[in-house]
Amino acid sequence: MLNDVIGDVRSNILRHFPERQIYLRSGGEVKYYVLTTKLQLAVVSAISVMALWCLFTMINMLVGNNPLRSSAQEVRHVKAQYERLLADSKAKEDNTKLMLAEQRASFEAMARTLEEKHQTLSQIMGSTSAMPITSAGQIDYASNRVLMAPTARDTAPREARSDVIKTASLATGLDIDSSLNMLGQTQDQFLLTAEEETLDRIERNRALILSTEMDIETVLAESPYGKGGPYVPLEMVTNTDTGFVSRVSAIQARVAEVDALDSAVKSLPMGHPVGVETYQTSTFGVRSDPFTKRPTFHHGLDFGGQRLTPIVATGGGIVTYVGRRGAYGRVVEIDHGHGFKTRYAHLHKTFVKRGQTVEEGFEIGGMGNTGRSTATHLHYEVHFQGRAYDPSKFLKAGLYVQ
Repeated sequence: MLNDVIGDVRSNILRHFPERQIYLRSGGEVKYYVLTTKLQLAVVSAISVMALWCLFTMINMLVGNNPLRSSAQEVRHVKAQYERLLADSKAKEDNTKLMLAEQRASFEAMARTLEEKHQTLSQIMGSTSAMPITSAGQIDYASNRVLMAPTARDTAPREARSDVIKTASLATGLDIDSSLNMLGQTQDQFLLTAEEETLDRIERNRALILSTEMDIETVLAESPYGKGGPYVPLEMVTNTDTGFVSRVSAIQARVAEVDALDSAVKSLPMGHPVGVETYQTSTFGVRSDPFTKRPTFHHGLDFGGQRLTPIVATGGGIVTYVGRRGAYGRVVEIDHGHGFKTRYAHLHKTFVKRGQTVEEGFEIGGMGNTGRSTATHLHYEVHFQGRAYDPSKFLKAGLYVQ
């Protein structure tokens, strides 16, 4: 039965698509082409497939899958969705700009605060870094000796400043917050260091003056650091925290005290008046007069030595007198400032002139035997506000300075 069906199909195909020949005559020549059944079937099949594809596409477009035939509602929906996305993007952009503006303003405020603190710290550190100058260098306090306990000028107990440090919050929302906070903490540490160094210098200077048995307030009364003028309040910057301002004000007051004490210490004649090894032949105070053998008051110290033994200035100052003065013989007097003066008597020669500025250790003359003197020696006196003080106290204070 299958063979019969196949035979019927083959016979139908051969009936509809028999082998055909096409003849072409050109130029007296005849050509022909044979169209076999298979070729005809292939051509018909290809044309049928193309026709079916075109029909499918047309039906698909007519049914409604053509985007050109989208409904107006869909268009409005797409448009609304686009506008919503655009509005969201615009809102995000505005929020971003606002946040950046706030962060920029916060950063600028923090930057101003840090700059103001830095300028203040620079002034404070500059003030506290200047130690009193003597000779060709700075005063170095001896570290292997114990000074007497100093008496602070203020009666309020001094508290540890590390407990009161409160670093301002520098949160700006930026990635550099940690750097800003670290910078703020560093500035607070600088402030604490400056405060501690200032207090240490105050205590050292006060101890040094007390070691001469001089009254500190009396010495400071001769300070050239007097200040005054009308009161003009300064409006502090609003972004500077009050804790920082109060601490700076306290340190500035300490710095002013340090300046006065430094000036006073620079004026103390703490050096030795003889530039070589020598020996003391007479003390300050009551003694037996070498000529009359009666009790008298000796206003200085006597040091023995050979003629022209170098005599040096015990502190920096200005030479106010050079010449002979009665029983003192040949004399050199130096004004050290702050009310302190020194006198070097019985000199054989002098190497300075009046008005000359000298530093500690500068050779001003040679030891001699001029005036009321029994032998070659130096008579050395220290005066403060016109009154003679025991030079040995100042020599002892000089032992605390390297």
